[in-house]
Amino acid sequence: MAEASGDGSMEDRISALPDELLIHVLSHLRSRKAVQTCVLARRWRYLWRSVTCIDVSFEEFEDRAAANDLEREEVFKMFVNHLLILRERVDLKEFHLQYSLVVGVGRLSAKSDEANLWIRHALQYKAQTVKIGNHSEPLQLLPSVFTSTYLKRLHITNAQLILGFFDRLRKGCPALEYLFLSTCDIEDLDIFSDTLKVLILSDAIGFSFSFEHDAQVSISAPSLISLSVKECPSGARLPILKNMSSLETASVLLSEGDITTCDADGIRQFLGGLSGVRSLDFYYGDRQLEVKNNHGWCPTFNNLTNLTLDRWCMHADLYAMIVFLQNSPNLKKLTLKLNEPRYHNEVVSAVIGELEDRSFTCEQLEIVEIICSKGNELLLLGLNQFLLEESGIRPDQMRVSHQN
Repeated sequence: MAEASGDGSMEDRISALPDELLIHVLSHLRSRKAVQTCVLARRWRYLWRSVTCIDVSFEEFEDRAAANDLEREEVFKMFVNHLLILRERVDLKEFHLQYSLVVGVGRLSAKSDEANLWIRHALQYKAQTVKIGNHSEPLQLLPSVFTSTYLKRLHITNAQLILGFFDRLRKGCPALEYLFLSTCDIEDLDIFSDTLKVLILSDAIGFSFSFEHDAQVSISAPSLISLSVKECPSGARLPILKNMSSLETASVLLSEGDITTCDADGIRQFLGGLSGVRSLDFYYGDRQLEVKNNHGWCPTFNNLTNLTLDRWCMHADLYAMIVFLQNSPNLKKLTLKLNEPRYHNEVVSAVIGELEDRSFTCEQLEIVEIICSKGNELLLLGLNQFLLEESGIRPDQMRVSHQN
């Protein structure tokens, strides 16, 4: 910020700040913008070299008058290489990479070499957070790159995680606590970690994470506190959850498509790994699953105090919802989302079965929150009737909100 001084000239008050503060400010900028500050004044010429956060994005170079995407990719690689070579030997806190591999040009492994070198550089400089995103072709990440006693948070989007990736994370990154994987091809059959506290498997850009095997994948994480699985891949088997003794919260969104190997036993096994959680958000999907006169697919959730279910559990005379409530004796809050279908032309039929006894006892239940979108008034009417008239829930325990 410049202000007029007593003689009418402009005084540069920002440049008068100490180097440490200016470097802190520059560390919150994208790296290209941080480098561009070197032309502001002599005072700024080398400050960018000492930033503690590197944030490089291919999108920043879309304004260049390059002949094609391949030329733009080469310019981007040149910038990142020079940036890493010229920076001071300062430890990093964060490294963010948003890349874009040009489709159909060169082998995927060779074209991923630069990205692997950049990640290795960041980890050598003690980066605690690494976020890797990629457009177009997936990056092929080498397990050997991930060697750091300082790495705590790792985000990866659109990459091939070749065999041995999780073994390398366990051995090479003993401080890793947070792992986010989106749209990744996972070759390992076993996802295991002694240190992870948060694991998120997601499909943030519209495709599902996939496991490159017909065999069943297992997830083992004894220190895990929070698990989020969004979009279990179509045609895949539900993973086996092992050693989840520390797990407190879980959010599960199964595939909107056909989960070909998902049966009552698969659901029972998967939910059994979540049976110790305190908070559960569970969305089954739109595939019909018929259960023959029993609800053995749902374990007892003795610790569960907060349960969120989607509109799929409202069908078949509220069968699935009742089964969950019968198996959650210590529930305090129930949230029911009577929203519109997530996908066009979705027909929710979900879990179908029969119950001889429809009663349940949730003596600790304090709140039933119902979120209803337009067009689901009939569902809301039937649900209200069941909760108020058949289940003995008081009107003052219910909260209904409407969404457009």
